[in-house]
Amino acid sequence: MGLFNKSKATTKMFVSHISAPKTKGDLFQKKGIDIPSLANVVKKKVTEIAPELIEEGFKLFSSTVAGFTEDYKTETILYKNIDGDETMPIFIPKHITLIRAFFEENSCSDGYGDGDNGCMKLKDKKLHIELDLVQSHDHQNFYFQPTYYYYIGKDNNNKSIDEISIYYAFVEASEDLDDFDDIEFKQVINFKDVNHNQEYSFKLNNNQYDTTFQSPWIHSESHKKGAYTIAIKIEEVRYSKPFAKTLNKIYKKHEDELKKKINQEIKRELLKISK
Repeated sequence: MGLFNKSKATTKMFVSHISAPKTKGDLFQKKGIDIPSLANVVKKKVTEIAPELIEEGFKLFSSTVAGFTEDYKTETILYKNIDGDETMPIFIPKHITLIRAFFEENSCSDGYGDGDNGCMKLKDKKLHIELDLVQSHDHQNFYFQPTYYYYIGKDNNNKSIDEISIYYAFVEASEDLDDFDDIEFKQVINFKDVNHNQEYSFKLNNNQYDTTFQSPWIHSESHKKGAYTIAIKIEEVRYSKPFAKTLNKIYKKHEDELKKKINQEIKRELLKISK
């Protein structure tokens, strides 16, 4: 029912141009309960399931401890269809917005051209990355240039994250994409050594850029034609810490002794409620 679960923010992608610009011309119900009978059932069931609770609890705890000794990674895949003529090279939009937030109605939009897509006005954002796609003079090459970055440092599962990487793929309509697992993504940007909960602006007042996080030039898409899908993968990673591996070794060394002590404590408590 989700009574105790906080809703998750949604991650979305917005694109400045979705085609080449045209030339000008409820909850619980109350029921009667037999309190004494219920108490007896609880005592009996707790006595029966206590050993299983101990074992399952230890499995969960052990798994949690072990999890901290491994790298943690979560991926979010976003996409947008871009229209085009099959006789013409694919149209590269000028700007992409990647944002995770609790969206208000009509707060952001696609096809905003050279204007503002409205995402900057959103409150309580969790992740916000603005990317310019800068083309070469001959339109044969382009690169991804971040203009804005903000991240709270946690993914949508509330896991602490060390860094974010952005991957992209351009998939022509003729490929009949039906499974994102088949896409070969290419990493273009890695946001590392940036502070959480801090806004970064990479577009300077003179329309120049802070190029710290820009991608290399990309030429591999120049031969593609017509309508296509822009797919973006946001990869959030937390790296294991050396102390976590030490913690896991200590836990494993004392696991049997700890389980024995907890068993003894539970048995004492069960004796109390059975009297």
